[in-house]
Amino acid sequence: MTLNEWREDISLANDLRKVMELPVVQKAISVIDGMSAAKTLGNTNALTALAGNAHVLFGFDSGRASVISDLNNLTIVPEQVDDLQPSYTGEF
Repeated sequence: MTLNEWREDISLANDLRKVMELPVVQKAISVIDGMSAAKTLGNTNALTALAGNAHVLFGFDSGRASVISDLNNLTIVPEQVDDLQPSYTGEF
């Protein structure tokens, strides 16, 4: 399914919003959101070993945050414009 197909069915966004508001999902997202590589690895040899590969830490953290953000974005129902003013259609 593409994003355009998802947006065509408004019920999908509404259903996902209901699921995302479930307490267990909110707790899971909170846990996942706190699982940044730096927090998970702490001040250990593992973090020091990865220091030369900052892109690994950044990629892990940005990917995790991106997925959470994308899921939240899918719950938004885009506003539909039904009646455009003549100046927007090019007709006067």
